[in-house]
Amino acid sequence: MDLRRYDLNLLVTLEALLDEGSVTGAARRLSLSQSAVSAALDRLRTVFSDPLLVRTGNRMEPTAFATKLQGPLKTALASVSLTLALPKRFDPATAKLNLRLGVSDYLGVLMLPGLYRLLSREAPGISIAVVSQPVNETIARLLAGEADVATAVDPPEGRDLFNAPLMEEHFDCVMRSGHPLARGRLTIARLLDYPHVAATSHGTSANLVDKAFAARGLRRQVPVSVSIFSTVLGLVAESDLVAFLPRRLCTMHAHRFGLVTRKPPLPIPGYTLSLVWHRRTAHDPAHVWLRQRVIDLALALQGHRRDR
Repeated sequence: MDLRRYDLNLLVTLEALLDEGSVTGAARRLSLSQSAVSAALDRLRTVFSDPLLVRTGNRMEPTAFATKLQGPLKTALASVSLTLALPKRFDPATAKLNLRLGVSDYLGVLMLPGLYRLLSREAPGISIAVVSQPVNETIARLLAGEADVATAVDPPEGRDLFNAPLMEEHFDCVMRSGHPLARGRLTIARLLDYPHVAATSHGTSANLVDKAFAARGLRRQVPVSVSIFSTVLGLVAESDLVAFLPRRLCTMHAHRFGLVTRKPPLPIPGYTLSLVWHRRTAHDPAHVWLRQRVIDLALALQGHRRDR
């Protein structure tokens, strides 16, 4: 590839155009005139031999090629920025940053209060934004530059992604306090007499429960699947549904929702929830500091003490 064909300023303009979906929005973001951005778009179309953006109603939509280009383009520009940036000593007390977390409400409940307290004390200029994350889009949003860190079970391997174990979890069985299964011996047969709600917030972890039943030639009734743990808790509290949920979540919320927590009557493997981040922020001092704070909080929740 002849890199002399590509003007870095054109790529910066392309990133803004794809993000904003309009020449006007990109011009405003870049502090350029609309005519300058329009001219840049014409040059980009020539360079890539693709329309890149096509008008649909009142908005310009990216072509299939442009959509595929968006993630790698963000990564490339972020890498250039890091390369050109002068090394700085990171000072949490004066840092200004918005950290975008692609996490489930599991970490929202368990860790965000502690993370907020830590930041308000040590880094008041750092804010947190939780990015809504359908479980099947978590890594995609990270790759597209829409999140800075995310969580995943069995995170994918790849040269652009890094991960570290965050939490070890196991399952408990929960039901409302007046549920017939809340009393007496909890057996597999009794458990299968009632409908279940599947919690899919941690992706492949939900399959561990079904696989445990399948290993015995059994299948549970699952009329409802939910990707938000707090919704599962609400459903269980107001119905005869039963759920298998992460143990720490059950411990924290059982009393609040009037639930009974019971040990599963069959062995179900636990799972590891990992923290995942992209290469574009791997060596950024602020992100390194923040990721370590999140990992430290997770270790504290698990009763471990990190060596310093």
